[in-house]
Amino acid sequence: MLRPVFCPFIIRLMRAVEAMRLEAELIYGQLRETVLEISEPLAWAKIPVAEGEYLHSNGTIIGIVQHVATCKYIYGSAAFRSLDVRFRDCFARMEEIGTSWDGTVKFLGDSQAYWMAAWADLADEELDAGRASFRGDLRPTWKLIGTVTQHDAHHLGQIQMLGAVLTPAVSPPDMELEEEKKHCLDLPSW
Repeated sequence: MLRPVFCPFIIRLMRAVEAMRLEAELIYGQLRETVLEISEPLAWAKIPVAEGEYLHSNGTIIGIVQHVATCKYIYGSAAFRSLDVRFRDCFARMEEIGTSWDGTVKFLGDSQAYWMAAWADLADEELDAGRASFRGDLRPTWKLIGTVTQHDAHHLGQIQMLGAVLTPAVSPPDMELEEEKKHCLDLPSW
């Protein structure tokens, strides 16, 4: 696949928000490309987790992708959309999706569209302004956007590594959503 090549001079002419959108779309594109190469049985494969260890997922690729999708909704909703989507809404969707890989890939695509639309009209002058995080505290807008972009990159690496070393599962995993809910119930974005 051809990768875009950017001239540093052209990037200097971009507005900061344009550069952030470009970075977010490029990293998401790599994440989506990787996710589309994963089969459902491979997405179900689980890494062993040490007792008491918390991974923000059940230790499967499908769990990680659902986690990434949820975070895009929650960050976009808290910072830009007055909490029109909450954790409870995302958990309801994940319960509906269950272990469907196709449903999970759609959830990820929908979350990216929501996330990018949430800050589509953002101006450079607003990047230093404080916006609500899902925890209720205020953070600079640039930092919230950067966090979501780097979150994609972080989990992209995990998915690529897991996809290379795991053996496809023969049956769907327990998504362990009740365990995940425990970490979100007390948040103002629940």
